[in-house]
Amino acid sequence: MAENLTISEQMAEFALSLTYEQIPLNVIDYGKMLLMDTFGVAMSCQKLPHAEAVKNALFELKSPAGCTLWGGRDKASLADAALYNSSLIHGADYDDTHVAAIVHPSAAVTSTAVTVGEYVNASGRDMMTAIVAGWEIIVRLGLAAKGRFHDVGYHGTGIVAPFAAVCVAAKLMGLSKETLVNALGICGSQSAALQEFLNDGSWTKKIHPGWGAHSAIYALLMAKHGYVGPKKVFEGKFGMWKTHVGGIDGLQEEFSDIGKVWHTPEIAFKMYPVCHMTHSFIDCMLALQKEYGFTADDIQSAECRIEKRCYEIVCDPREAKIHPQSDYMMRFSLPYVVAIAAIKGAIGPWEVDMKYAKAPAVLDLMSRIQCVADESKRNPGRFPGWLKVVTKDGHEYIKDQRYELGTLQNPIRIENVIAKFNSNVTPFYTKNEIQTLVNKIKDFDKLSNAEELIRCFVSSQSE
Repeated sequence: MAENLTISEQMAEFALSLTYEQIPLNVIDYGKMLLMDTFGVAMSCQKLPHAEAVKNALFELKSPAGCTLWGGRDKASLADAALYNSSLIHGADYDDTHVAAIVHPSAAVTSTAVTVGEYVNASGRDMMTAIVAGWEIIVRLGLAAKGRFHDVGYHGTGIVAPFAAVCVAAKLMGLSKETLVNALGICGSQSAALQEFLNDGSWTKKIHPGWGAHSAIYALLMAKHGYVGPKKVFEGKFGMWKTHVGGIDGLQEEFSDIGKVWHTPEIAFKMYPVCHMTHSFIDCMLALQKEYGFTADDIQSAECRIEKRCYEIVCDPREAKIHPQSDYMMRFSLPYVVAIAAIKGAIGPWEVDMKYAKAPAVLDLMSRIQCVADESKRNPGRFPGWLKVVTKDGHEYIKDQRYELGTLQNPIRIENVIAKFNSNVTPFYTKNEIQTLVNKIKDFDKLSNAEELIRCFVSSQSE
């Protein structure tokens, strides 16, 4: 990309000019694995309280029927449907993550692509191309931030989601570069996501990517009708980077190779429905138990050494973390996830339940798990885990995991993705319906239109 172009112009040129044929086959294949994971997670959340709250709000507002609210036959406006569908993807914190960028790429990108795809009757091939463009953009924005959004209390995914989503929508709508650049500028004034939910376990994070998608659609349609946004929304004097992270370093570098280097295959699958920063510690506990044969009852104490940035998110304040009061506090509590992994031997959607958070055995073990902020930066840009377990008979066991399961460095196979998908959707669909969904997603780029997939989200069991 030419260095004399603004970041918005570079972003717009890439998104609008990208063709399906330009995307490497391995990126397409990996992307379809990500879609399998994303849609499975979304459908697992369709009955959760936060999803019902969003849907009921749309009903009360009498959101005009336009696009489908996934999982049923209800419809809402384009922007409202994108908000709802994204809230399904991100509702259990089980969706994919680019670890180094600290962003959840699919929550805003895929919801926007399929919802807008339904709106404009786009083909699977066109939606796939737009999704890859969105993934590449959102990852680069996260990488350029270098974790600094989180350091000052912002949720990075929510901050950058509008920019990726608006590129996806503009591509599918066939809008001009000028329109998209203006829309990106408008998105800068709609980009917001605070991490205060970490202190009380409230629900706001679940809709951060969805608000990004919602804002993107409004910004794009306003720009389409002539509304003007700032051209240097990222690197300008009062742009996103100087106001939110203190400087523009990293921006130009991350976008200099867009379209040449592909970050999509670096996006990691989440194997547990909890904060990604805790995953390596879960892996460590399960590995130590398997190797040495001790149970949760045998544990005298445990110590988790974790990077300071992560410590502040999943370990502090300690009282809230060892007495979680909501499902979201459980997902962001390192003591909880390590304790429940030791006790249950696994942690899936059904282990994130308040009955466990209040169980005496879990409370007791959480109180004996200490978290230490580790300044050694053993593996910067990753979420490693270092766990020491001391058993009641005096033995000491240590496990150091450098890369969490589901990353390129510690990969899983398509069979693992399908197993996770099946686990997520089995409570809602028949075996035949699940197989139909799997086949549609495997052939996502061959779909005639979005409706071909969306109608498969409706289960005969809910009719």
